[in-house]
Formats: sequence, structure tokens, C-alpha cells
Amino acid sequence: MDKSIYKAESGKPRGRRVVNRGDLLRKEGLDQLAEELVDVAEEMELVSTEVSTLEDIEGCKGLAAGVLEKYSTLQKRLAGHDRMQLEQSIGSAVERIRKGLTLLKEAPE
Repeated sequence: MDKSIYKAESGKPRGRRVVNRGDLLRKEGLDQLAEELVDVAEEMELVSTEVSTLEDIEGCKGLAAGVLEKYSTLQKRLAGHDRMQLEQSIGSAVERIRKGLTLLKEAPE
């Protein structure tokens, strides 16, 4: 028997870490989406608290709509448990953006 596949200290076979490519891509996508959500939420706070131009407000609305669309698309692709985890992990940031978007839409132009 080839002993090179055994760990010296445990005598157990070395396991190969199997990474599901779909899970890895989903994790990377989730991380990227979470970053974008934070960036958009911060931008919305800046736009709503400072004297902003119409161009700034419209740009922020566009960013918010884009990131909410990505969230919605990801949410539709996920099954029950994964969808619930998504909502638990970044759902509060999404709601913050939705509220901010509503406030920006109501703001006088």
C-alpha cells in the first residue's frame, strides 16, 4: 500500500477538498453584491443628507435600481434554504436601499 497518501500523524487518507464551482461562483457573486449594496446605501445617505444636484440624485437612483435588480435576479435563482440565507445576510441592506430609493423619489426635483 502506498503510504504517501496517508497523513503521517493520523494514519488517515488525505482528503481532497472538492469545491463545487457553482457554490464558489454563488459565494463570489454574493460577496460582490453585498459590497455593492453597502456602496449604494452609503451613496444614498450622502445624497440625501447633502445638497445634491439632480444629476447626483438620478445617478444614485440608477445605482440603486441596478443593485436591486441584481439582488432580485439572484434571489429568483436560489432555492428555499439558500434564498432564506440570502435574505438573512443582506436583506436589511436591501430594505435600507428600498427605503432610501422611496425617499429619493419623493424628494422635490
